[in-house]
Amino acid sequence: MRGLTTIAQGALWGLLAATVAVMSACGGPKSTGGTGNDPTGDSAQIAVRVSPARIARVEDRRGVTGNGIPLEEVSISSGTPGRIASIRVDVGDRVGRGQLLVEMDSTALLTLRAQMLTQRLDFRRMDTLYRVGSVSQQQWNQTRTQYEITRAQVENLERNTRLTSSLHGVVTGRYYHAGELFTMTPSAISGGRAAILTVMQTDPIKISIAVPEGDLPKLRNGQKVSLRLDAYPDETFAGTVHRIAPTVDAASRTGAVEIVAPNANGVIKPGMYARIQLSLGERDRVLVKDLAVQHQRGTNEKYVFIDDNGTARRVVVTLGANIGDEYVILTGLAGTESIVTSGLQHLREGVRIRIVQ
Repeated sequence: MRGLTTIAQGALWGLLAATVAVMSACGGPKSTGGTGNDPTGDSAQIAVRVSPARIARVEDRRGVTGNGIPLEEVSISSGTPGRIASIRVDVGDRVGRGQLLVEMDSTALLTLRAQMLTQRLDFRRMDTLYRVGSVSQQQWNQTRTQYEITRAQVENLERNTRLTSSLHGVVTGRYYHAGELFTMTPSAISGGRAAILTVMQTDPIKISIAVPEGDLPKLRNGQKVSLRLDAYPDETFAGTVHRIAPTVDAASRTGAVEIVAPNANGVIKPGMYARIQLSLGERDRVLVKDLAVQHQRGTNEKYVFIDDNGTARRVVVTLGANIGDEYVILTGLAGTESIVTSGLQHLREGVRIRIVQ
């Protein structure tokens, strides 16, 4: 019996020791470390690399957008109502200055020409009689005046019977057919104009943009610009500042600027959306590594993290041009900050960071 008791006591002590060990393992204090990359602990330090922001003198560029518009646009129409005899061009045809485009019914013109020829003969006879003193000055004046009036009417009717183009361009609208009666009434199909055809000059083509008033003094006529079109994303086109508006819109605080671009092959069409890069001279700007710039999902917000005495601080920035492996920072940084460039996936505002090489 005594031997059995001794064995039981030993087993009991062993069971107690095992229980203490298990409790110690489960309920003892956990190590928080502080030198690892586990971002879940309150005192965790994220290992990061940093790169100093720098200030450099760079070309100051401004990106603006605009729409293509024709350099000139004219409506081809007659100054008098009449029936259309023929239309010699169609939409898409290229035309030259002075080219005959439309012929109106010429009945009225032929009648007036015959009347003018008769009056011219009458005036020549009257002029001969006046020179020999057979008629008075008043009679001579009346005959000459009537002839001059009819001749002016013929010239006006000729211009409104044979309609020509006043510019080199392309036909962009046709609103009547041969045989129809042109009534000089504006219509919705012709954009509220009384027109038979519309002709646009698209070489060069014009792009209208709105420029902030603070940038207007930095532009000049003849200045070179580059532009890109959404329709041709892989191509860059050259343009020139053509006209700078003398006034500023009081509501938007912008001024209208017109850019012209060569368009001999017609690839840039009126209405196309264009993105223009304007050069505004050189100035000191903050630059940071492009790896450091983050994009807030669902918004257009861009931001970087800086080292604020061992703490990550999130700073919203406005980006300028991309130069090599750096971004120009327009707003948000002073240029003296240390910018976090790695370990960004674990960072959030206020996290402790540890800089590594």
